[in-house]
Amino acid sequence: MADRTRDAPWRSTDFRLLIAGQTVTQLGTDVTAIAFPLIAVLLLDATAWQLGALVAVQNGAFLLVGVPAGVWLDRRRLRPVLIATDLVRAAALLTVTVAAAVSQLSLPLLMTAAGVLAVMRVLFDIGHQSYLPTLLDRRDLLRGNSAVELVRSSGQVTAPSIGGWLTQLVGATNTLLVDAASFLVSAVCLARIRTTERGPTRVGRAGMVREARDGLRFVLANPVLRAIAATSAVSNLLFTAATALIVLFLIDTVGLRPGTAGMLLSAAPVAALLGAAVAARLARRVGSARIIWLALAVTGPFNLLIPLTGPGWRTGFFVAGMVGGGVGQVVYGITQVSYRQAIVPSEFLCRVNASMRFLVMGALPLGGLLGGALGGALGVRATLLLVGAGLTLAPLPLLLSPLRRARDLADLTPALETGTRRTRRGSTATVRP
Repeated sequence: MADRTRDAPWRSTDFRLLIAGQTVTQLGTDVTAIAFPLIAVLLLDATAWQLGALVAVQNGAFLLVGVPAGVWLDRRRLRPVLIATDLVRAAALLTVTVAAAVSQLSLPLLMTAAGVLAVMRVLFDIGHQSYLPTLLDRRDLLRGNSAVELVRSSGQVTAPSIGGWLTQLVGATNTLLVDAASFLVSAVCLARIRTTERGPTRVGRAGMVREARDGLRFVLANPVLRAIAATSAVSNLLFTAATALIVLFLIDTVGLRPGTAGMLLSAAPVAALLGAAVAARLARRVGSARIIWLALAVTGPFNLLIPLTGPGWRTGFFVAGMVGGGVGQVVYGITQVSYRQAIVPSEFLCRVNASMRFLVMGALPLGGLLGGALGGALGVRATLLLVGAGLTLAPLPLLLSPLRRARDLADLTPALETGTRRTRRGSTATVRP
């Protein structure tokens, strides 16, 4: 039925097609994120407030439609949805390019296209994360998620330079044609996947609100998922608070030149690449359950080095803090997603993924406000020190959960951790928490 392999996920043709599609999609998404503000500035003379609104539109869809999207996706086969999101994004980018060519491009049109792209990204990200278990055995999910994270991190490293280079070479709007082509390539890769996807297993439909509540209840009733949501939300809140101040810290407080500050900030995506490369190996050595909390417990204190940054050799504190803390966050992210994919029943997976993203991503806008408020009240360096202390303590919910007593995910009690019980034939039945 499925093109599965007992060895590495890379031996699966369908998995390679999925990753190829994800690679070009991620690159297109990251380049577009750079190209849209450039178009707003270069062609539409956008003000600072308008640029802020554009960025908010590009990043606000998870909060607005993330949970309903999970319910909607659980009612459908995922591969056709993934293909459709790629095609819609290609059409949206083509619309902006054509409008610019005939001198009809406006800021409202650019905002509308950004909103469409943001909603399609929500559907793609949740659907892609929930579709991966269709192609891989559960034992291969960790390596599969590591590959996905490696793709995402590579896009973050290369997209700014590619976007800037393409803008200079062919113009900002013509750059979007390249991005549109990337989404078309992704759609073709997904269309070539041959693994048979099971249809939705739910017979009745209880309504959008009730089904969304079921997904959220599943997360909150599971002690491990609940701890992961709490730790992830706190981490995102604090990371965003630090991000709001980090450029100001490097330039005004430390006194570095903008070019030097930019070089130091490149340590973050490099840390993501490193974390993605070592996550599966660490999980095998340390334990697939233990690594979830240990990754943060060991690397969280590295964030305390960032406030010690100063001129000269003391810039090394910044690099060490960013790389050490960043590697831990990425390893944690990959391993906790793999846990979720392995234990959540397929009929709940999209809703659970959407609920987790809503809980975790909802902390992002609050973090920016928190960073600005604390920076003004306590000072930038003191705020970053407080953030580092908070990130050091962030794994506490994980340490208080059943994860602390298990080495591997198989050691966890199925009825307690998954909210499901398995029959001898491998079917699942919901257990009321």
